[in-house]
Amino acid sequence: MMTNEAIIDRFLYRSTVTSKRHRNRVETYLVERLRGSNVVARIQPLGLVPERTSDLEAALTVFRRDLVVDGGWRTTARQHHARVRLAVRAE
Repeated sequence: MMTNEAIIDRFLYRSTVTSKRHRNRVETYLVERLRGSNVVARIQPLGLVPERTSDLEAALTVFRRDLVVDGGWRTTARQHHARVRLAVRAE
């Protein structure tokens, strides 16, 4: 089992193409980059959510209440996804 100390970065990824079959929703993933492991990153699918940014952030709070969005969305090099950095919520 991985501990939180092994996590270097956390990102929320979303597909850049909406699914017409699923009412303009986008696939989302929680990606955690890991240090000191044979596994480079842990990817957790979060499912389909409405494509609006505010809805994506709301979906994140449903899945992981301790994380908040830290910064803006950036498109990946291949332009199939966009990502935003996540931070642990300050209490």
